[in-house]
Amino acid sequence: MFDRNTDKNTILLALAIEDEKAESSCSDADKARLQELLNEVNAAVGTDFHYLSELEHYAIRGIGEIVARHIYSFESETIRSYLIHQLTCNRVENCGRLLYDLYMHFKASDEYISRAGKPSPVHFYIRYDNEFRRLKPKRLKTELYALVHNPRDAFYLPFTLEMVASWKIDGMEELLFSFLNGEAITDESVGGCPGYPHLKDKQKQLMFRALGCLKYYPSDANRALMQHYAESANKDVQAAALKTLKYYDRPKRGKAAGLSPSK
Repeated sequence: MFDRNTDKNTILLALAIEDEKAESSCSDADKARLQELLNEVNAAVGTDFHYLSELEHYAIRGIGEIVARHIYSFESETIRSYLIHQLTCNRVENCGRLLYDLYMHFKASDEYISRAGKPSPVHFYIRYDNEFRRLKPKRLKTELYALVHNPRDAFYLPFTLEMVASWKIDGMEELLFSFLNGEAITDESVGGCPGYPHLKDKQKQLMFRALGCLKYYPSDANRALMQHYAESANKDVQAAALKTLKYYDRPKRGKAAGLSPSK
């Protein structure tokens, strides 16, 4: 039913449970809703779970529809993000749409952009990014393509950005070029709030990600562009460009794209 197979996993789960016990931000209403969900899960599949961390830690076959019925009842974006794994590992009906709608709910929340003195939202977006990558919901390519046009979402969802880039949607290559130009990424373009992450971090990381994603668009022009970045004084930029050049130089890849032989 689920995997408890390593001592490391057992230790990580124990630590997560201790953190959950110490965390008091969950409302009383959400605590009651979580207990109701746990009771229903335990009755359905014969488990004896008592914590959200257990639902987040394991892939539990047979509870996807139960979680789908409950997930919107929670006020907490944290609880929702911890439960989405059960939706994708069980491939619930319309899973891609549900996952996308839940992300958009997070995006509309106060937690989407970290304000002064507030924690980073990384524990939200990293989970959504991993589940989008797991699910690969190509039926939502239009929605996901629009989503990664926002530099903040492209920063939050690097695996999703690469996945969408691999689908070679019209206009995606041009979007990646815009991410190479850090000056095109402003605080206004990512939601009008400085917040976390800082602008320079977004510009830097999106440039690296664009260099990597352009591997899906092999051409002589892009080879020349990568060769330009491969001569950068910045070792990280250089390494990213060289990795894409290496991808272009795969015999089948280069031949299929009509690339001229590398010099």
